[in-house]
Amino acid sequence: MTLNIKTLTALALFASAALPCSAYAQGYPSQTQVDGQQAQQPAQVPPQFKADTERAMRYALPADFMPRATSAIGELQARNIQPPNSQGLGLQAMISQAGQVPGFAAVLSSHGFTPESFITGMTTFGMTLAVSNGQVPAGMPSPNPNNVALFKAHPDQVNALMQAMGNPPH
Repeated sequence: MTLNIKTLTALALFASAALPCSAYAQGYPSQTQVDGQQAQQPAQVPPQFKADTERAMRYALPADFMPRATSAIGELQARNIQPPNSQGLGLQAMISQAGQVPGFAAVLSSHGFTPESFITGMTTFGMTLAVSNGQVPAGMPSPNPNNVALFKAHPDQVNALMQAMGNPPH
């Protein structure tokens, strides 16, 4: 099994990103609620997921993050190193679990990452990409403007990282 978008999703991209998105989305009315004129309830976002989302959206990706992450993912795939299933875990718990996977931290280290910088960076990458593509509900924090500028300055690197993750650009 290779390190693909689903595996990375379980590890980093949306374990802290999609869960807050779905939690934020819980506050939005369904079509039945709209048609039935039921009152909209405010979003019930668990505090840890809100904090993780805000942390990821504030995090500034290093200028060389995308090429290093692309290389790290390639090496993880080549070594068949799989991150643990971390669905439903907060960002810090994901970082702790990933650090315990044999060989994971060593590969990351060879590319200038710690488990924390890689997972936080990948979460930030995924969330920034999702926000940039309008794929998250309203009310999500805005991405770090430096990350948006980095994406705009290096679309080829964004595409390369997406391809390395098994999610080619559209």
